[in-house]
Amino acid sequence: MNYSYRRCGGNLSPEKQSEFRSLKTTHNATLGELERYKLLVDSVEDYAIFLLDADGYIQTWNKGAEKNKGYTANEIIGKHFSIFYLPTDIESSKPERELKLARQLGRVEDEDWRVRKDGSQFWANVVITALRDDHGNVVGFAKVTRDLTERKRNEDLLRSNNAQLKKQQRDLEALNISKDEFISLASHQLRTPATAVKQLLGMITQGFVGDMAPEQLSLVAKAYDANERQIRVVENLLRVAQLDARKVSLQTKPVNLRELFARIVEDHETLVAKKGQTIGLEFEDAVPTSSNLDADHFHMALSNLIDNASKYSQEGERISIAVGTKDDMLYVSVSDNGVGISPKDQKLLFKKFSRIPNDLSEKVGGSGLGLYWVKKVMAMHNGNVSVQSAEAKGSTFVLTVPLEGVDA
Repeated sequence: MNYSYRRCGGNLSPEKQSEFRSLKTTHNATLGELERYKLLVDSVEDYAIFLLDADGYIQTWNKGAEKNKGYTANEIIGKHFSIFYLPTDIESSKPERELKLARQLGRVEDEDWRVRKDGSQFWANVVITALRDDHGNVVGFAKVTRDLTERKRNEDLLRSNNAQLKKQQRDLEALNISKDEFISLASHQLRTPATAVKQLLGMITQGFVGDMAPEQLSLVAKAYDANERQIRVVENLLRVAQLDARKVSLQTKPVNLRELFARIVEDHETLVAKKGQTIGLEFEDAVPTSSNLDADHFHMALSNLIDNASKYSQEGERISIAVGTKDDMLYVSVSDNGVGISPKDQKLLFKKFSRIPNDLSEKVGGSGLGLYWVKKVMAMHNGNVSVQSAEAKGSTFVLTVPLEGVDA
């Protein structure tokens, strides 16, 4: 180029010489860009980047192509790109279809299995782009391939694990339904004879079968108390089974709160008096007259807390019930001076079949379902149950529900 310029330089006008120098500079710059572009493509190792002619024969080969597919440039250039496809794909003319689509659409993308030189398969993301001349004629194709085998394995593993988890979930749901049905059926079958036993023992203690010696009456009374405990366990099982099966719905209506709590206290005064205990009720002035509640379920929830307070307190102790409001919530606390609960055991209180060992637990018995049921019922009221306690310092259980109550 420089020789040609020197040779004809004397015959060119200054303007032509300037133009010639400009063309020379542009030409050198273009050659430099091409060299840099070639260096860029050749240096990429994560992607196989190469050119095909208009019929699909390989024209160029970069390091990424050699790394991903296993062929050197000398081995592969001039071969048809269908060499990377599975035999079944070749039989179905998939390579030809992809080139045809690239001609029509300008670009085609595919993810499928491809074959390396050693015969191993890899999951490839492939993009084929049609290359056109200034007249719009397809003169070849640019092909970019990326090995996504690891991602494919992870996705397949994830799908397999998800399918397994869904199956396990369905199995667990089926087992849970079977368990609930069994508990419900068994509880019904147990409650019927237990109720009959209660009636018969009651008739004996009331003298309907004749006079009995004090020792005999004592034994009958113990049998009556044991049967009562069994009935309570059966009823707890039934209530929990119904809750877990979502067969319980609240029947809410406006309830006079003072009348409700007074009735609950009255129901328990005789029971706690048997242990020489007393029960007290206090209302804050701000407590509204009424709230929209399911009176029966709320009554049972609060009764459960009062029963526990009595069971886990010594004779002669006092059980205190306080009703107040805070932050648009109604608070009902049940406090005792009983055995208390350690912090680690408090985490287990509201779990199903959970019983906390203490000095009185063996004596009072129980199913470990009461507080679990209370927790569920309070959640249905959009409320909660919580506890504050310390060992040997008593406990305070608190029921909370929205002041406006629950919508019917």
